[in-house]
Amino acid sequence: MKQFLITTAGVFAGLVLFLVGVPFLLIVMAAGATKPDPVPAHAVLNLDLRDPLTDQDPNNPFAAFGRRSMSVMSVIQTLRHAETDDKVAGVLIRLPEGGIEPAAADEIRLALKHFRAAGKPVYAHSQGLYPSGMITSTYMLGAATDQLWMQPG
Repeated sequence: MKQFLITTAGVFAGLVLFLVGVPFLLIVMAAGATKPDPVPAHAVLNLDLRDPLTDQDPNNPFAAFGRRSMSVMSVIQTLRHAETDDKVAGVLIRLPEGGIEPAAADEIRLALKHFRAAGKPVYAHSQGLYPSGMITSTYMLGAATDQLWMQPG
């Protein structure tokens, strides 16, 4: 009987350690993985607008598991934060070839204008602008930068 109680207590202790310790370890590992890397002394903010933009960040907690997309509001907030950050030397924007919605382009253009007023350069790059209905707004966004580089296609 004594051996049975010792074995039962050992199994119970092992179960408690497994059911409490493993989730705790996984949570600690996940929290450590989400810490951003430190920003170097002179960094250039890379803004890739080739992925689709939404108006706002999603409120759905499961949105992180779906397709990654930036919101126009997060782009504007990032640019406003980078204006005052001494480590950010400028911005490089990758423009979409197929166009960007006019309202989103105008909001980002105004944020870039505000960023440039802080004395930091803004550069844009595009593989080329292909004919579609939203090319004018993409070109307007590129024209709001210090330099617009286009690759001949």
